[in-house]
Amino acid sequence: MEARYKTSIFIILSAYFFISSIVLIKSSAVALGRSLAEALFFLVKDTTSGVFVGWLSTALLHSSGAFDSIIVAFVSAGVIPLKLAVAAILGAEVGTTVTPLTISILGYIRRRSQLSASFNVSMTHFLYNLLTLLLFYFLELSLGVFTRIAEFGRGIFVKASWLSLIPDLLELVTPWVDLLMGFIPGWLGIVLGCLILLASLWAFEHYMTATFSMPRSWNLIRATFMKPLRAFIAGFLFTVLVPSTTVMVSLLVPLAASGVIGPEHYILPYILGANIGTVFDVMMAALVTGDPAALSVWLAHLSNNLIGALIFLPFMKPFSRLVRKVSSEVSSSAWKSLLFIGTYHLIPILIISSYILRR
Repeated sequence: MEARYKTSIFIILSAYFFISSIVLIKSSAVALGRSLAEALFFLVKDTTSGVFVGWLSTALLHSSGAFDSIIVAFVSAGVIPLKLAVAAILGAEVGTTVTPLTISILGYIRRRSQLSASFNVSMTHFLYNLLTLLLFYFLELSLGVFTRIAEFGRGIFVKASWLSLIPDLLELVTPWVDLLMGFIPGWLGIVLGCLILLASLWAFEHYMTATFSMPRSWNLIRATFMKPLRAFIAGFLFTVLVPSTTVMVSLLVPLAASGVIGPEHYILPYILGANIGTVFDVMMAALVTGDPAALSVWLAHLSNNLIGALIFLPFMKPFSRLVRKVSSEVSSSAWKSLLFIGTYHLIPILIISSYILRR
């Protein structure tokens, strides 16, 4: 009983510091103003650079929730425009797949059969997000589909007068942020805010994941893969509770490697549900700002995952065959696996570098 209370207290504290970190990042970004905007535009100039900055940043952070929350705070502070924020969030969807891929490769690279089995999970996650990025990138580049969705949402959220009350309420529960801003420069506030955000998300995920790591929970997770709808709902609910697609997908990697979850199970619907569930931490970050523009970024993120799910759910079987084929090829030798993960990081680095060198 005592351990349960302790876990509950730490979860509440993690949520509090997550909210506080968004307030700190936004306050610091407002204080920096134009200088921060110029620094961001040095890297994020258009849709293409935005996508790959989102990809690489999320891969380095190992958390799309953390990166998306930072972007939401920057949009609310007015230092990054909506169009570039949407592009960065599209790229972040691919960046978040790095952790399950790394676990598969580092954990099972010497055991080919287990590596191939674990790739059934991590490669499903990667290929789905890569294919949706390829589709949505061109839609966004040519038609600005998700920017239009975000702008439509902003027009609706502007009418919600209650949103402006949220920052005032948060000032009452985070008075230390204003006090801190009186003693430190804006850039240090952003650094501290990002560190607090990462730490609070890690703590929240850690204590919630402990619940799902028990044998009884493994049996529950395993039982969800018998029907596609059940897998989809489970992925959604688990990721609402543990706000990290990375964690909830990574938990499945050892199950797949040990043969508990095979290629015949409904891994894709679970991941589609998890992708939708993970937008709730971004929604919380957007609500903290009380800014319609920040909420519109969340709406674009949600739309991306909903539309992706609607497109791919009818093609579960052919998609699973593609995953098995790619997994078998990549896991056929250690050097192919290492080349794959190296290329994963190299692509965004080369594209971002080309933008920097052209200046």
